[in-house]
Amino acid sequence: MTTTPVADSGTQTTSAGQPSGRRPVTMAALQTLRRPAEAVISPDGQQIVCSVLTAACTDPPHGQQASLWLVAPGQEPRPLTRGPWLDSLPRWSPDGRRLAFSSDRDHPGLQSAYLLATGDLAEARPVGDIRGSCEEIAWSADGQRLLILAADPGSDRAGALTATRIESRDATPSDPAVTRPRQTWRRLFLVDVSDGSTTEVGPPGENIWEFDWDGGSTVVAIVSPEPSESSWYDASLASIDLPSRTVTARYQPRLQLSGPRLSPDGRLVAFVEGVASDRATWPGGQPKVAELAGPAPGALAPRDIGAGQEVSWLCWQDASTLCYHAWAGLSSSCGRLTLDGAAQTLCAARETVGGRGTAPISADATRTRLAAVRESANEPPEVALFDLTSPERGWQPQTAFNAALRELDLPQWAERHWTSADGTGVDGLVALPPGVEAAGLPLVVIVHGGPVSAWTYQWTNFGHPLLWTAAGYAVLMPNPRGSRGWGPQFAEAILGDMGGGELTDILAGVDALVSEGLAETNRVGIFGASHGGFMSAWAITQTDRFAAAIPMACVSDWLSFHHTTNIGRFDELFVGADPYDATGAYFVRSPIMHVRNVRTPTLIVHGALDLCTPIGQARELFRGIADTSQAEVELVVYPREGHGISERAHQLDFWDRARSFFDKHLRA
Repeated sequence: MTTTPVADSGTQTTSAGQPSGRRPVTMAALQTLRRPAEAVISPDGQQIVCSVLTAACTDPPHGQQASLWLVAPGQEPRPLTRGPWLDSLPRWSPDGRRLAFSSDRDHPGLQSAYLLATGDLAEARPVGDIRGSCEEIAWSADGQRLLILAADPGSDRAGALTATRIESRDATPSDPAVTRPRQTWRRLFLVDVSDGSTTEVGPPGENIWEFDWDGGSTVVAIVSPEPSESSWYDASLASIDLPSRTVTARYQPRLQLSGPRLSPDGRLVAFVEGVASDRATWPGGQPKVAELAGPAPGALAPRDIGAGQEVSWLCWQDASTLCYHAWAGLSSSCGRLTLDGAAQTLCAARETVGGRGTAPISADATRTRLAAVRESANEPPEVALFDLTSPERGWQPQTAFNAALRELDLPQWAERHWTSADGTGVDGLVALPPGVEAAGLPLVVIVHGGPVSAWTYQWTNFGHPLLWTAAGYAVLMPNPRGSRGWGPQFAEAILGDMGGGELTDILAGVDALVSEGLAETNRVGIFGASHGGFMSAWAITQTDRFAAAIPMACVSDWLSFHHTTNIGRFDELFVGADPYDATGAYFVRSPIMHVRNVRTPTLIVHGALDLCTPIGQARELFRGIADTSQAEVELVVYPREGHGISERAHQLDFWDRARSFFDKHLRA
């Protein structure tokens, strides 16, 4: 195994065994995190507005809370909104004097549109009559109208956004509950900001997932003829004429699409195509550009640009140049792409810009300054500014919302590279307790979700590596095949091989750490959520390598998953087999079919409202182990939770349970 120490991750280390004088990491301390979720720069590049989220929900009926803050370089940030609600999607008007944003202050969980003048202390006012929940807002070129993408009540949220259902304002329990297909859509509405008059302008029978607007009559969008979450995996690119509400099919991809962007002259459209696990966490793919205008509009023949770049975000700098964000292994990079395919990297560092999936970056009107949220392994998220005229300075922090968290006693980090059984090279991150000799430690392996995702240098890496290292554990965060950042072939290697090569890759990483003496062979636990939950459940049916396992939001049975999840197209693509073939991968790669092999103590954790990996998956795994195995097994179900854990009390309870469970089985 090759080790690369990380010197620029913000780590404060001490000599082995010496106290650092810093505060210990606790769940309560991490729950004080204030996460800037989106940073949007003003047209003149002089101000930034961000939505700042709480780390945990303290008022369950209202869900997670967020307020809008105004950030001006060199000045203290000031709040623009306050309240026990979720304010998000800030969007500057073209003249920079007003903000449009969404908020659920009128009804918890249902986002409506609001307007706010930034130059005074005026209260935000509602605008428009949108039926549904706002998911995107754009201004017209003249600043007189808003184009709003809204999901009908009853629509599903994406897996990365809790995988729960959007309730209507007057939702009451139905007796009986009735389900029909094609009942809830994502629609486009045009709103006049002066009088609030609202018109639906999206084409009938087309579900809109993402869009870009020229500010006039033309929209390019990712669309599907069916509104379920599953249909996103086969969505296509289309252009829409708003006055006539007509749609023109443009491009049907092989994989998934994201980020359509119209060129300044409206002649071209740029977008990204690649294999993706979830519409809310775009991992990156191949950037493409295509002509929109021509004598025979219709099917496009897009050309690839920026070969080798796994791009997650694009923005036109001028009619022939795009700015981009991309993933390159464990690093994050920004640069320029020209239409002839040339790529110029302007900044690359061990950091995460905009989040682990889609990178929400904004540009000013001149396309010379970018704003985003930036973080790294031991540096909590803050708003940052990137000046394209002096890229050597990198991303410059503009806020200190989480300065106190930098004073915690934080882990030591190192990059690791190892070779899997078939010769495949694999990378990952190792976190070690601060100020502790790295030898003979209990080891927690945290498997990322997706599967097309990756562990990067990110403060908020799910799985609590900061807590595990504070508790005296070493942590391995592997990026096995299927992870993004190592090229499309590596990412697509997961298709049709769920749990195959990636388990081999993970086991090889464990063996490498044991062989070098960092971890002890009989004190290794595995934990993961979503796809990581599946891998944790799958691993204990295939090997006795792990002394304990915590599968969270897991898949245990691919056939019942296919019938009960809201993303049945996901398993068709990734399992890559006939669901009804009794000898096929749906059965062979289901943990429940091998549950008699389990000898590993297992703590199963799930959210009661999860639509992505329904609660039945956890119940099947629990019943299977309890009925056929002598292994210790326990099932913990958190009410009101979806595809994750958001409530403060639940987060505290989960950490106490998880630590006690691994302490019992990995420290003995």
